[in-house]
Amino acid sequence: MTTPNLYEQMFKTILSLNFGRTFWLDEDGNFCSAPTYKNGDTDWSQADYVSEWTDLEGVNLDSLFKIHKRLVEQDTIENSHYYQGA
Repeated sequence: MTTPNLYEQMFKTILSLNFGRTFWLDEDGNFCSAPTYKNGDTDWSQADYVSEWTDLEGVNLDSLFKIHKRLVEQDTIENSHYYQGA
């Protein structure tokens, strides 16, 4: 897993106040997250794969899937512009 570079941190992540985490897709399309402090800073050293979460009790899966959907849509739009030469 790679953590986002500065550009990706600014434009390709979603900071969720509900989860207290920042979410992104890595270069292989894996759904990743890292804890986010109350001041908005993300602890990139604690990054993990959402697919490896084992305790889902109390996790709002609807919200989690919406975050994933937004990231996939954003990635799809960006890649379509890249391949169209835009």
